[in-house]
Amino acid sequence: MASDSPDSLMSICTDFCLRNLKGTLCYLLDNEILRLHPDIFLPSEICDRLVNEYIELVNSDSSFEPHDSFFTLFSEPQSTRLTRLHLREDIVQDQDLEAIRKQDLVELYLTNCERLTAKSLQTLANFRQSLVSLSLFGCSNIFYEEESLGGYDETDRLVNPTRQVLVRDFTFQGFQSLRFLNLGCIAKVVDVELMLRPLICLKALNLSGIQLNDIGFLTQWKDSLVSLVLYNMDLSEEHIRVIVQLHKLRHLDISRDRLSSYYKFKLTRKVLSLFVQNLEELVSLDISGHLTLENCAVSKMDDELGPPSNNPAKSSISPFRALKRPLQFLGLFETSLCRLTHIPAYKVSGDKNEVQVLNAIEAYTEHRPEITSRAINLLFDIARIERCNQPLRALQLVITALKCHKYDKTIQVTGSAALFYLTNSDYRSEQSVRLRQQVIQVVLNGMESYQEVTVQRNCCLTLCNFSIPEELEFQYQRVNELLLNILIPTRQDESIQRIAVHLCNALVCQVDNDHKEAVGKMGFVMVSTRSDKF
Repeated sequence: MASDSPDSLMSICTDFCLRNLKGTLCYLLDNEILRLHPDIFLPSEICDRLVNEYIELVNSDSSFEPHDSFFTLFSEPQSTRLTRLHLREDIVQDQDLEAIRKQDLVELYLTNCERLTAKSLQTLANFRQSLVSLSLFGCSNIFYEEESLGGYDETDRLVNPTRQVLVRDFTFQGFQSLRFLNLGCIAKVVDVELMLRPLICLKALNLSGIQLNDIGFLTQWKDSLVSLVLYNMDLSEEHIRVIVQLHKLRHLDISRDRLSSYYKFKLTRKVLSLFVQNLEELVSLDISGHLTLENCAVSKMDDELGPPSNNPAKSSISPFRALKRPLQFLGLFETSLCRLTHIPAYKVSGDKNEVQVLNAIEAYTEHRPEITSRAINLLFDIARIERCNQPLRALQLVITALKCHKYDKTIQVTGSAALFYLTNSDYRSEQSVRLRQQVIQVVLNGMESYQEVTVQRNCCLTLCNFSIPEELEFQYQRVNELLLNILIPTRQDESIQRIAVHLCNALVCQVDNDHKEAVGKMGFVMVSTRSDKF
């Protein structure tokens, strides 16, 4: 979640080094390839931070220039050590993983890295002795390799020079240390059972979005598996029969997106009772999006009896009265059960009130934008109609969602709308300078990424909630360029242009001569000629 605390010295130094690589850690070989200075050795604490922060900067800061040879800086373990990497989006390519193949990685999270192909599967084999945690979530092309089309003329090659061929023989053979594996949203035709069979002691497995009619193979880890995520898997009674044999489970997620497809399976009182009876170590359960039969809940009279309680003995969800202790987390988003009074959990995701909605945004932001966008839309209604009781948490969660899903239009629309209400004068006194700067940055990211009218309008309106020019000075040139782009003649939405003119006037009229000269060179003269129209 977005932080409201000051940057640590480590963060400041890391940011400075990444923005000034040639002046600090590196030199340019042949004027194009980055190389570490020969007298430098960087331990894993620093290297991990450099790489992870680099990915963050590339994805969130348009002024930051990426380097094609950045990953080659970490190619030699004698001078750099990498252990825990979190890489995301299509900035990461096969050659980047290949560059760090000599490192003994312990943790590698690859999220939505759609440019990775089967070449990276071969690279992963280099980490098989050391790797404990691996995520390939959303790496939809990593099980495909490109095959050249022989026998075609040159015209055909120009139109379609390669084709994708599924790699069917990859397994995790030799990954003896691997304990945590996320295969969510990978290619649907991959043989998951064959791939996972060599893993002897798996503790956590995520198979989100993968349709498997038979999950019986999971019982080979019934004495070790503590976390299982089957989000959006079409379940049946046979699936439930297997799940309840995994008696060591502490976290079970069988939630679904209720809008994704027609779904026959319904959660019954019997199914929930089986979970409670057989999974005695369970502390977290997510059944969001499921249809539940009425016999899962107690009578309305019992539900309304006494103040809200998380005591299992008073649970409004009948099967959960057999729990020995309250759950740490219970996912009930878009289910009727979240509206009950007595829910035996310390944290509940749902759509009943602000707390449940914020818990939903927090729980689903990283991997479920389709759910997150609907939760943020609920937060928007709360902020618009009522008053948020946790405005700082709400703002931090929306910022995080917008950063995480910069290219998801739905989240950008709902998130930017929520920001307008969460940054107005009612909440300003509670927000630090740092937090408000983070808002400005994600708003500008949205304006850069989407020319869509709704996003542009939401972002411009949100900027009107800030003190101009004082709060925008740290991004002064960037703001001006984006506003000028709105005012180009081809843009037809006059309502947005009116807001942009207002912002331009406020930015120019109250700044010193240097700023005025700068915006003059950028073309702000045309604003004065167009402002008469509005």
